[in-house]
Amino acid sequence: MHGTGRPPHLLLALLLAVIALLSPSQAEALSVQSQTFQMSGADAKDRLTVSCPGRTLPYSGGMQTDPVGQEGEGIYPHSYERLGVQHGWHVTGVLYAPSPERVTPRSVTLQVVCGPRLGPVSSPHSTVFVGPGQSLTAVATCPGGSRIFAGGFQRTNFTSDGGAFVTESRAVSDRSWQVSGGASGSFGGELTAIAYCLRSRTPLVSEVSADAPLPQLQSATATTPACPPGSTLVAGGFSTSPSGPALISSAYLNSDGGWSAVAFNRFGPGATLSARGYCMSAATIKRLQHGRHGKRARKDRIVQAPPVLDSALKAAISERISHNGCYPSPADLAATLSSQGIQAQTTGGPRQVRRRGIVYVLSDLASCDRVRLAVRQHDAVILLDSATGEVRRVS
Repeated sequence: MHGTGRPPHLLLALLLAVIALLSPSQAEALSVQSQTFQMSGADAKDRLTVSCPGRTLPYSGGMQTDPVGQEGEGIYPHSYERLGVQHGWHVTGVLYAPSPERVTPRSVTLQVVCGPRLGPVSSPHSTVFVGPGQSLTAVATCPGGSRIFAGGFQRTNFTSDGGAFVTESRAVSDRSWQVSGGASGSFGGELTAIAYCLRSRTPLVSEVSADAPLPQLQSATATTPACPPGSTLVAGGFSTSPSGPALISSAYLNSDGGWSAVAFNRFGPGATLSARGYCMSAATIKRLQHGRHGKRARKDRIVQAPPVLDSALKAAISERISHNGCYPSPADLAATLSSQGIQAQTTGGPRQVRRRGIVYVLSDLASCDRVRLAVRQHDAVILLDSATGEVRRVS
């Protein structure tokens, strides 16, 4: 995988998108950035990111791929995620290839909507484990006094051999973001809903939507109208009904100010694809931009996971898949990590994480559906909680 420079036609498309998305009163406030990547090889997976310029911050983002090919071959997202610390938008893509002997290289373009700081963003997570043949839903809800402005998902793991895939990622109220998914083949995986929230007593966004029929073994595109005058598209989502048959390929901002979703109906029966765009008014942007932001509460100090915690979580998820959907006991997981070259041991809770260079598997809140991993980094403890999907600096 590698990033490419922006060819002229992509630069023109980006310019048109920025012009169409922003009203004159907002032209200096919001921008859309994009970056194109290439992927090759059956079931190749890459972590892709696009960043906001200067001091601007990400609101949300999208992903647009080459058209879906035969049998649904194409690039699909394992995650749609705002990167607050890194000021960007992240998608982990997989090149799904039911016929690997004839897979062709493909391109994917990531987008990020950037603008001024609107206040401290909280990002509650909710995680479920989807077993083979199941269809489950996770709902992330904003804390009291906050309202949703965007959302996303993490941790799906499907390849051409099976696994968990997302079929829905959208707002279901002014405070909650809902993510649904299924699992094919002989193994399942996790599915995490993420809500992105700002302090507000009133709703922050309004919705525009559109539907399209999605016949079995075909792809379809649903495209919303542009936002009403005086408002701007800041985020988007999608859903399918029924929720089981489709793989979501792309969900992205259009040059005319609307939002599109693309899906391939891999499993049947016939379904309906819905695209959902979320619009924020110029008055709301101005109010949030000039409001009293204050400081992020200590409990909201979300940070980027050190590589060793990422590796340990991947090992834990792999063990969960092979243990009927349950995480192994803290002792068993520590032994597994040690066998894979990751120094690990168990301890009761974050206060007992004392030595650097060791991944601690915490036992105080461990369960079939939850694992907590921690490392000491300088004078702080970095804690990863599978129940929320968040990484926090806790001391």
